Amino acid sequence: MMPSRRSFLKICSGVVSFAGASQSLIAGRTSPAGRLSIGAQTNTYGVPIKGYDHLLSVLDALAGLGYQGFETNERSLAPYAERAGEMRKAFEAHHVPLIAPHCGGRIGLLTKDEIEPELERLHQIAGWAAQMGAKHLIFSGAKLGEQDGKLDVEQVHQRMESLNRLGQTCKQEGLQLCYHNEVQDFQDNPSEMSYLLGETDPELVRLCFDVGNGYKHGEDPGPFSADHYRRIAMYHLKDVKQNEAGKSVPVDLGTGAIDLRAVVAPVLKSDWRGWITVERESNYPLAADNPEQLLKQCRGYVREIVGV
Repeated sequence: MMPSRRSFLKICSGVVSFAGASQSLIAGRTSPAGRLSIGAQTNTYGVPIKGYDHLLSVLDALAGLGYQGFETNERSLAPYAERAGEMRKAFEAHHVPLIAPHCGGRIGLLTKDEIEPELERLHQIAGWAAQMGAKHLIFSGAKLGEQDGKLDVEQVHQRMESLNRLGQTCKQEGLQLCYHNEVQDFQDNPSEMSYLLGETDPELVRLCFDVGNGYKHGEDPGPFSADHYRRIAMYHLKDVKQNEAGKSVPVDLGTGAIDLRAVVAPVLKSDWRGWITVERESNYPLAADNPEQLLKQCRGYVREIVGV
């Protein structure tokens, strides 16, 4: 039985509406606004942030500036580990959820007797961080030793094996382990970064790419981002320039030597999703004199180059 003209038009209207809704959903998933989240590292306020009220006041400031999440040194959060569930509710109430705690360690430099306690320490951090609402754990490693002017290969292998184990631990807690590069990770040939990319499981160990630390050693962050953005879970955006003494110093985003547009280009042209986090340092580890002013400039610049 053929449908009436009215029924036929109704069916066609429904199909068009469904197709339009589908296109909207696809656009939402593929547009930068649907894929990218903009966060702030709290280093601008000093390391660590001391005091519960101070921490929440920082979150209020970040929310007012348009940031969608925060990352902080694990020492800012460790005093509240026993109140993890309460902290999660507080962060959500202030509209700035926790992205990740940032912790460091001597993995790779430890004796066999020291490795297990260190991994257990990091496991405990992962546990309470997950309860606080984090989805990532950021880890950065101390500089490894050298033999005959080259990286100590035994220490390198120990670090990579331990990172795989830590990544598995994080996965069990519902977190993604992200290795935060320091300046030394791009030094040496082969570099520690090359070992990390080759010897760690991409599913267990991803990158928190600090573009400033890469640049300070001469690594061009733009091409590195283009080559490895699929391995990068989050970006740390900062800008630097050299002072009269030849030392790299932090400056407002877009005013220094790093081509930040080239850094973010791969994620804008793909289906990459994750956090783009501002790490605006000034007097590290001390607080900046004007943290809100610095972070306001950063937020405006990120919006300009990312569209979010």
